[in-house]
Amino acid sequence: MDLYLSSDSEIDVSKLIADLQLDEQKTEKIRQILNGVLRDAFYTTLLGLDGEAQIGERQETYKIEDENGNEITGGEIESYAWEYFHNNKFEFDNSTADFIATLTYRTTEQGGRKTAAKSGYRPQLKFDFEEMQTSGQQTFIDRELVFPGDTVETEIKILAVDYFEGKLSEKMEFEFREGPIVIGTGKIKHIKNKKLKKASR
Repeated sequence: MDLYLSSDSEIDVSKLIADLQLDEQKTEKIRQILNGVLRDAFYTTLLGLDGEAQIGERQETYKIEDENGNEITGGEIESYAWEYFHNNKFEFDNSTADFIATLTYRTTEQGGRKTAAKSGYRPQLKFDFEEMQTSGQQTFIDRELVFPGDTVETEIKILAVDYFEGKLSEKMEFEFREGPIVIGTGKIKHIKNKKLKKASR
């Protein structure tokens, strides 16, 4: 994706995008559009192989086996494809983050940032149950920039893992801040680092 949006790239698509002379916010919108188009194209292709959608003008069922020789057509591919392309299972499986969260950035008028945050942004996280704050690096899923007012799925890696051991749970809410200023709020969607997960009672 970065290759398509790089001004130095020799790819035809990249040159066409560069010719539009888009500002930062519109370039990010193009990134999101391309991500969506590619995701839908791959998803539809997999559905076609499973006999659930047309490839071209033909709809057939193909016999496909996994690495162990088990047939995975007949509905199996559709369910896996949905998990990977619409529930971000690929990011979950391959992430080194501590948890995945849904973040909502405050607008500038609400006291949030005045400019976009770039993937890798590292504000402080504050949970309701604890006064202690920790640095939390945000790696945005499917995008590079987030603008004030946006909502985004994000991988988060915190600094104080040992301190928060056994204290976090899915659906737990938190704030992220720059100093005393609340930039936005988040909700934990999936905990990757089991060390952080609160034991169920």
